[in-house]
Amino acid sequence: MYAADEYVNRLEDIYFPILKIIRSDEENRDVDYATGQTVRIYRNGELLGEVSNDEVAKNAEILFERIFEGADDEKGAFEIPEIDSFLDNMKITQIKAPAGDKVDIRMQIHDIKTGHDPIAGFSIKSDVGMPPTLLNAGKNTRFKYEILGINDKDMEEINAIDKSVDKEYMKARMEELFKRAEKVRYHGMLSDTYEDNLMMIDSMLPEIYGDFILYHYMTMSQPHIDCETLCEVLEQKNPLGYRKGNIYTYKIKKLLCASALGMTPGKEWDGNEAATGGYIIVKRDGDVVCYHLYNRNFFEEYLLKNTTIDRPSASRYDYAYVYKEDGHYYVDLNIQIRFKSIKAGNKSQSAKEEEMHNRIMEYARRILGIK
Repeated sequence: MYAADEYVNRLEDIYFPILKIIRSDEENRDVDYATGQTVRIYRNGELLGEVSNDEVAKNAEILFERIFEGADDEKGAFEIPEIDSFLDNMKITQIKAPAGDKVDIRMQIHDIKTGHDPIAGFSIKSDVGMPPTLLNAGKNTRFKYEILGINDKDMEEINAIDKSVDKEYMKARMEELFKRAEKVRYHGMLSDTYEDNLMMIDSMLPEIYGDFILYHYMTMSQPHIDCETLCEVLEQKNPLGYRKGNIYTYKIKKLLCASALGMTPGKEWDGNEAATGGYIIVKRDGDVVCYHLYNRNFFEEYLLKNTTIDRPSASRYDYAYVYKEDGHYYVDLNIQIRFKSIKAGNKSQSAKEEEMHNRIMEYARRILGIK
């Protein structure tokens, strides 16, 4: 299994020999797949069967091709009966890991640096289907902001901007809110659990992430403002007055990494990482690369460069309208973070990408009043 750089390019000189893969059967018993010229399948030390590498490779190719065919022909789940007998021979009785589990696969790998053979859990992300989410939204991911300089009439008129007024009412509503308000400022988080989880990473992360979300809504008319660009906006705006500008990017990368490896908004987090090995990426061309936690810097940079912002349903998650409490006006905002389509790249941007980036940053600076 080869490692990757921050642009999802394979690193030919960094790899991890796989000694065995550990899966669970329907009765939650471990089934071990020992590697070699032949895959040997064990349960509790008992040999259940053997399958040649050629057979594995042939069925992997069939599976990969049928996934693309099915994605064109079917909606939702579909069957691939051509590999049923292969799955039986491999003693595979269930395909996916339990919902909500950050670990998709456990493997024993040979650590070429230490000589040890640890068992590590990896999360798998695939670019074969729709880009997956990194950080899912819920009511517990809402942030609260105080609005200064508006009145009841403003509140009513802002909230009146809905689907009947504009198909993209969210953009229109937010644009009107920021036009009328003297200032919109971070007030707090609505979930104590999520706030505590963020504070495990950094005591100031709730406010930093709150400003990150706020700047997304202030610049949402620009479709290409992704996580990396928003970090640059944070650094230039510098809302907390740090002496070093790259502190914001550093802390957001830690948030993305924690979200990838174990931290979820709705569950109290102890700081430990569930995916102790790292991430496996299945690229659209069929290549499989990984980010082992040894190359964490590459992994964090990959997360920053390959994630963007989604807005979940406002009606479902109860946010994006102005309300009044004790004479003060507030709005709750919410986002989820999604992977972009994975594309291997290089360290030099094209002239067109550079021009797009400069245009977006100029727009962000103008909207946010950055000199």
